[in-house]
Amino acid sequence: MTFQYAWLKILETLVRAKRSLSVAELRDAMAARGFPLRPPELAEGLRHLRDQGLVETLVLAGGEPEESGTVAITASGERKVRNIIRL
Repeated sequence: MTFQYAWLKILETLVRAKRSLSVAELRDAMAARGFPLRPPELAEGLRHLRDQGLVETLVLAGGEPEESGTVAITASGERKVRNIIRL
C-alpha cells in the first residue's frame, strides 16, 4: 500500500485538531502549518484515506466532499499516526 506524505499530514492535522473539521478548516489548518494543498489534491487524499478506513467524511446533502461536510479521523487512523509520528 502506498502512503503519501500529504496523507500523513492530513491525519496529523486531524489528530492535533481533536475534533471534526470542515474541509475548508482542514485546508486552512494545513496551510497554516506550512503544507498547503490544492482542493483536487486534498479531495484525492481524503478519498484514499476514507477507502483505507482512516478517516470518516460526512457530506451535506447535495454537496461535494471537496466543498462541504466534515472530516474526522477514525481510531484506526489515529493509531496509524501515533505509530509513525510522536505527537
